[in-house]
Amino acid sequence: MPGAPSRPPSIPMQRLQRADKWLGWLVCLCLQPLRWLRGSPSPSGPRDADLERVLMIKFWGIGSLVLLTPAVRALRKRHPRARLTLLTLRENEAFARGLEVFDEVLVLDVRARPGPVGWTRVLARIVQLLFVLRRARFQAVYDFEFFTRFSAFVSFATGAQTSTGFDEPSVWRGQLHPVRVPFNRYWHVSRNFRALAGGEDGEDIRPTDIGAFRVADRDLASLRAKLLARGVRIDRPYVVLNPNAGQLSLERRWPRESFAALARALVEQDETLVFLIGSPAEREYVAPIAAWTADLGSLCVDLSGELSLGELAALLERAGTVVSNDSGPMHIAASLRAPVVGLFGPETPVLYAPIGVRARHLWRPPVCSPCINVHENKVANCVRGRPECLTNLSVDEVLEEARLALWDGVLRPAPRAIPLRPAAAAESLPARAGEVRT
Repeated sequence: MPGAPSRPPSIPMQRLQRADKWLGWLVCLCLQPLRWLRGSPSPSGPRDADLERVLMIKFWGIGSLVLLTPAVRALRKRHPRARLTLLTLRENEAFARGLEVFDEVLVLDVRARPGPVGWTRVLARIVQLLFVLRRARFQAVYDFEFFTRFSAFVSFATGAQTSTGFDEPSVWRGQLHPVRVPFNRYWHVSRNFRALAGGEDGEDIRPTDIGAFRVADRDLASLRAKLLARGVRIDRPYVVLNPNAGQLSLERRWPRESFAALARALVEQDETLVFLIGSPAEREYVAPIAAWTADLGSLCVDLSGELSLGELAALLERAGTVVSNDSGPMHIAASLRAPVVGLFGPETPVLYAPIGVRARHLWRPPVCSPCINVHENKVANCVRGRPECLTNLSVDEVLEEARLALWDGVLRPAPRAIPLRPAAAAESLPARAGEVRT
């Protein structure tokens, strides 16, 4: 997360995925006798409109939390009396709260050093979390994870009267969800989320359905102060470049050399101010781009690892355009109504295109793309040994799209994004709801 303090190396994502695949399968198998004893939910149970405690599970990805907001709207309509609680990873907590659509946020910290001690600590936190969830007595659970066995296990372990999750015949999760909804790979992920929440209406998700992170005035003031200290003002249109992608699929990154060439062209040909962004963990990856463009001086500024989440949102919201790989910042920028150019390769924009009033995307796939899908935990399998799906995107092509988006932003300044929850309702929430941390 931008602005987060540095931490020791964590358990690699690939190991967590393997644990979910193999250990999770064993756990789901062992739970079968309990599942049979529990049986199906009673048809005489509380009506949807009468439920008061509902849990939503979405562990991975701040971009996915943005795309989850239409499902929150659907659940508000389906369970008008319910307190909606989100369970997510600790690194997503600040962002989840900033969306201001959840009544409570619970978190799980899976960050730990690799090795037996690290795994033991993660296991202890999971056990503690399960006690917290059992005490909360949730009546319904909605598992928005894509076929992970861990989230199915957590849903079952809450003891809720019913739980709902995605269904795919090729991925066995022990049928721990009594209610299973097919995942439609020809629908956008946000529409699949809404369908899981019971809000499918036959229409695609519109930009106005997407909720946005609330950018506070203090975030903009802090951003301006940091830039001014480096001799940079944001009183004219600028471009934000995000050369990174989430840990789940680093293969989604357009080549660094291409980002450097794009930055140089924007500065030298268009005299446009350019910012490079990234989290503290991504700063090392961004560093060569900054080095290759160092001669551009203060017209190309590396902000990777330097911004808080609020400052990053303020920077994205006011950008003339944002050029980003398929990642969280792309969805954040689109939700904030900034002009966005999303770059796609091994993953399809059919599922993950940015949704915004000024969002566009580029995808020039060879016959083998897409090779990443949610049914296989987004594990890429490049048969060509190099991501031709991304190298097919030329610098000139991306530059042209960036210029179109930039001039769109200059000629029609974007209004500030409207939060999904009315301001009065947001102010009525506890200042720090859901302080429980595990």
